[in-house]
Amino acid sequence: MLVRKNIRLQLFLSLLLWSLSLPACMLVSSTSSYPARSQRSDWAASHLLPEDAEEEERLPQASSAEAKEKTAPTPEEALTALQESPGPQADDQLLGLWQKDLDKAMEKSPGQRQIQFSIPVVENERVRYFIELFRERERAFFSRALARSGKYLPMMVAILREEGLPEDLVYLSLIESGFSPRAYSRAKAAGPWQFIRGTGLRYGLKIDGWVDERRDPVKATRAAAAYLKDLHSQFGEWFLAAAAYNAGERRVEKAIRRLRTEDFWHLSQKRYLKRETRNYVPKFIAATLIARNPEKYGFGDIVYESPVDHDEVTITGALKLETAARLAQSTTEAIKELNPALRRDYTPPNEEGFVLRVPAGKGEIFAQAYETLPESEKKAKVRIVTHKVRRGETLASIARRYRQKVTQLMEMNNLKSRRLRVGQELIIAFGEAWVKN
Repeated sequence: MLVRKNIRLQLFLSLLLWSLSLPACMLVSSTSSYPARSQRSDWAASHLLPEDAEEEERLPQASSAEAKEKTAPTPEEALTALQESPGPQADDQLLGLWQKDLDKAMEKSPGQRQIQFSIPVVENERVRYFIELFRERERAFFSRALARSGKYLPMMVAILREEGLPEDLVYLSLIESGFSPRAYSRAKAAGPWQFIRGTGLRYGLKIDGWVDERRDPVKATRAAAAYLKDLHSQFGEWFLAAAAYNAGERRVEKAIRRLRTEDFWHLSQKRYLKRETRNYVPKFIAATLIARNPEKYGFGDIVYESPVDHDEVTITGALKLETAARLAQSTTEAIKELNPALRRDYTPPNEEGFVLRVPAGKGEIFAQAYETLPESEKKAKVRIVTHKVRRGETLASIARRYRQKVTQLMEMNNLKSRRLRVGQELIIAFGEAWVKN
């Protein structure tokens, strides 16, 4: 027993002496350097970004890219791996330098506002950490995002230029969603720019049981540009604007009111802004550096998808997408891809003059065929009924009865929770294939 105690004591003293010999940066969390590569996976796992259930502006934390891909419940990009990636907290120096670089870009004439990152920003250890993360553990997701960017980048950059914003802000969409119109977070943010419902509606995006324009790359990009400009006007500087885009302006406003200061550094020291928000900047910088010069960072094998090009046609009433594809001499899948805002297999039944996108060069062909289409096909048999909630019914039971999804009923009726009251009226919409139980 005495020998065992001596061995344990010697081990304890050895560990104590070893820990005392470590540099201070390995023992202090708030100002530490990021860990060596061999230690990063364990270190990152113990520093997960906190979920912000109150604001529901951005994605909660997940464990790893591999786990995300295995547990994704739908073929959509349900989890945006880059947004959720953990990592070391950005330091004040990096955030200050980034803001100066962005301010310099804004001093240039509209259309030429490209961010020129200074050398200290490019060489910052937090930026390097995320570059390595995107090159290694998140490589598969990042590669898919870069390939997909070919479809939307030219259009998005053009809109940002029109609005007088730095074109590199387009890479916020890379971090938010990997440029996926189908991205959907646990916080119910949707689309390439990850708008929550309230913010999307505020910026003119239509969201109901038939369409969700948060998923429309063109309309969502215009809304994002307007939102970023408003945030910059509201807070007067770019870091608070980016923080508000990430965490929600209400959280930033609340922090300013509580501390009676608009100084970001004071706000961050009091921990009113999350680690996730401070990480937003180095993630954005790392993604921008790689996307600008993918070959330099080992992404030389990316095959970019072709830019989305389309014609627009105007229709009235509910047109079945299968019929639209036939008229455009295309496929239903192609029509759905060009119109990601459509939630069903029909265009909205109560909207006259709905603009539908068809493949480029097919607009005239569609218009001619549409003119000769029988009236019964121009306006598909889509019924809308009203259901009055009875005692004992739940949203799930009503959804089963009408062969709907609970989320569809909630969107159609603007419900924020699943709670129903007796006598409440719900709108139910269904197509011609529906059969009542």
